[in-house]
Amino acid sequence: MAVPATASPALGSRAQRLEAREKVTGAARYAYEHPREDAAYGWIIGATIARGTIRSIDAGPALAAPGVIAILTHENAPELQPVPDGELSILQSPEVSYRGQIIGAVVAETLEAAREAAALVRIGYDDGGHDVMLTPQHPKLYKPDVVNPRFPTDTEQGDCDAAFAQAAVQLDATYTTAATHNNPMEPHATMAVWDGGALTLYDSTQGAPSARESVAKVLGLDPQQVRVISPHVGGGFGSKGTPRPHVVLAALCAKVTDRPVKLAVTRQQMFDLGLVTGCATRPSSPASASWRSRRPGPMPGSVPTRSATSGPRGSTPPAASSTSTTRSGESGATGRSST
Repeated sequence: MAVPATASPALGSRAQRLEAREKVTGAARYAYEHPREDAAYGWIIGATIARGTIRSIDAGPALAAPGVIAILTHENAPELQPVPDGELSILQSPEVSYRGQIIGAVVAETLEAAREAAALVRIGYDDGGHDVMLTPQHPKLYKPDVVNPRFPTDTEQGDCDAAFAQAAVQLDATYTTAATHNNPMEPHATMAVWDGGALTLYDSTQGAPSARESVAKVLGLDPQQVRVISPHVGGGFGSKGTPRPHVVLAALCAKVTDRPVKLAVTRQQMFDLGLVTGCATRPSSPASASWRSRRPGPMPGSVPTRSATSGPRGSTPPAASSTSTTRSGESGATGRSST
C-alpha cells in the first residue's frame, strides 16, 4: 500500500509547536493559573509522624484566623467511595501511614491566609513507631501477582543450578540505589469547581480520561458529571499519569465551601507525598547478584535479586516491599521478578 507524501517531510524539516507562542509569551495557563474571581485557596496539612493514629485535633485558633473559610479533617470530611487506589480515600480515617500524609486542609480567602492558618492547627498523635529500612530478609517482603506493567512475577528458562555447579569462577555482590523523585517544574495542582452536581477540574495531568474515571468513582459520581481540563502540563515524567490525592482534596474543599478552590502541592510536599503515593518517585532498590563462569568461556549462570518499596495507605513502606529475582542458565535466561 502506497503511503501518500506530505507537503513537507516530517524528518529534517522545521516544525512549529502548536503551543509555542503561548508558552514563550506567558499566555499559556497551567492548572493553578486559570482565573476565577471567587476562588478560594487550599493548603495541605501533612502528618508529622511516620506511623500512628490521630488522637486529637484543635482547629480553634486556625478557624479564628483572618480569612479562613473552613478546615477539613477526617472528623468532618464528606464520605468517599472505596476504590482500589486507597491513597485517593483521603480524610476518611485517623490512621497515619507515613510522614507527610494528607490529614487535613485549610481553605481561606488567600493563599497566605491558608498557609498561616495551617500552622495553627494542633494535632495530637498516638505514635505507632516506624519501620522503614528495607532489607532482603525483611519479614514483610512479598511477591505480587504481576509486575509492571502486567508481566508474570516468576519466569524461568534454562538450568541455572546446573550451570552454577559447573562454574569455576563466582562473583557475589550487592548494589543499592537511592529513592529518586521526578519532580517536574509545575507541581501537582488543581482548581476544583462545582456547578450543582457537576465537577470541573482544572488539573495538571497526563491522563485526563483516567483522571475523570478515578475521581468520579471515589466521589460516587457518574463520569459524565466530571470534566477534566488540562491544556498545558509543566512537566510530569509519568508522575501525572493518574490522579493523586490532592485532586480529591481540592474537590472536597470546593464541595464543603461551595467555592472554587485552588490547591497546589508545595515543592517540599512533592517529596513528602512522592515516596509513598506515587506523586513522583522511583523507590529505593537494594539488589544482590551472583554470577558464575567457566574459565575461559561464556558465563553459564547468573542470579540477580532485587527488592523494591512502594507504599499504599495502611502500611509502612517495608510492608509493601517486594522482591525480584532473575535466574539465567547456560541454555538461556530465566527470570523471577516482583515489583
